[in-house]
Amino acid sequence: MELIYSIETFEANGKYHELNSPRSLEACLRTGIDPSEIFPKPRKHFNRANETTSMGDIKYQNFEKKRQEKIGYIHTERNKIIQYAERKLGFTFTTHTDDGGSPSSQRPSKDKGSALLEAEEKRMEALKRRQEKELQKTIEKEQNTVKIQMRIQKAEEDEAKKQKALAKKIIDQKKAEEKKRLQAVQDAKQLDYEEEQMRKQLAKKEAEIADKLAKQQAQQEKLIKQEAIQRDKERKLKMEEYKKKTASILKAQEDAGIENKNKMLEREKKIMDQLEAKRELKRIEVQASREKAAVRIEEALHKHHEMHESKKVAFDERQAKAQVMAKEKALLERERLKKQADDRDRRNAVRMNRLIDAFNTREEKKSDTIKRRYEKDTNFDTIATQRQEKIDMLKFNTSLKLADKAENVERVKRINEFKRLQTLQRIQSLDSRYGEIEYNKAKLAKKQAEAAKNNLIRKHEISDSMDRMKMSNDFSILDKLFTKKDNSKKDKDDEDPDKDPRLAQTM
Repeated sequence: MELIYSIETFEANGKYHELNSPRSLEACLRTGIDPSEIFPKPRKHFNRANETTSMGDIKYQNFEKKRQEKIGYIHTERNKIIQYAERKLGFTFTTHTDDGGSPSSQRPSKDKGSALLEAEEKRMEALKRRQEKELQKTIEKEQNTVKIQMRIQKAEEDEAKKQKALAKKIIDQKKAEEKKRLQAVQDAKQLDYEEEQMRKQLAKKEAEIADKLAKQQAQQEKLIKQEAIQRDKERKLKMEEYKKKTASILKAQEDAGIENKNKMLEREKKIMDQLEAKRELKRIEVQASREKAAVRIEEALHKHHEMHESKKVAFDERQAKAQVMAKEKALLERERLKKQADDRDRRNAVRMNRLIDAFNTREEKKSDTIKRRYEKDTNFDTIATQRQEKIDMLKFNTSLKLADKAENVERVKRINEFKRLQTLQRIQSLDSRYGEIEYNKAKLAKKQAEAAKNNLIRKHEISDSMDRMKMSNDFSILDKLFTKKDNSKKDKDDEDPDKDPRLAQTM
């Protein structure tokens, strides 16, 4: 005999058996879980070549967690099925561990057709309400699943955008640095080229300006020569005209001069006489003045000699002082020059020390920059590795979530398909039941019509029998009529082919 394994006994004796219990299989169908999904898998089944050991552990733990949850779902749904059967059929199972055995039950002693119809109608109403609730829950679950998938997709898109933006930023920075370097080289080349062009343009402009100046100078010289020639011509013409005018004027002047000369000679003679008299008087005055002047000159010469001597002494004193001051100034100048030389040497030494310090500082800065760059590159590689590991873990978790969502979607699809098939089965059952009810209703109406017809016929037969009995005074006619009708009714009830067999079973 084949053993029956339910959700509670499929792990008996440390071995796992396939489910073959009806209620457990129905619970699997209702929860949308494939019976093969509740069997455990070894840890090595989750190892992948492109995944780490921690990822495999997470996969294994996730699988075990979901497996236990699925077993719990099947347990819960199986208990609901048992409770529903107890509530609808009106008996209690003595045990829930053996779904395949015949449960001990105590059925109701009597069940009528009207009660079954009423119970069926109530069950249909409850079924409709439950189907509506389940449909509403399914729709809500599907909507929540879609929202979660959209959230996950949005998070993945945001993460992809961030990674893309980060990569683009790094590439842009590298491109910008390369562009700056190329731009600096290009600017230097451009600057050299511009300086060369500027020098060429300046040389060209200088040559042009020199040529232009030479041309202008030659042109000016040519113009000057032409103007000089023109002026010489004009001057010659003017000189000739002037000579002519001068000659005429001189002739007129000579004539007037002769006349004036004669007049002058006369006046001069008179004047000379007057001058001679005045000259004599003047000579006497001059002689007296000269004597006074000689006295004054002698005094002035004496004063001048004294003043000259004093000036000479003062000059000699100033010269001596100047020589002393010159020597002192020369000494100060030598000291100043020596001080300047010492300051210059000191400044040169300070400048040299500064240059040496600047060179050492630049070398230290260069080495520090190289060291920081190396550390930065090392840190960047470490951060990039950590970030890549984090991204891989996020992708792995996202893939697990997506796999869970896909599995849940498939389970929901299986649940919906089971509910759809169950609903179709119930609809077909209701249709067949409705057909039976319509058939019984039509048959009942036919029976009622036949009963009315038989009653009318019997009424007429009784009326005719009464009339015959009154006419013949034979009271046995009615007894024969009633005896005949009872026998025919009994035979008809025994031979009725349309009698409902279910009523016979429920009686």
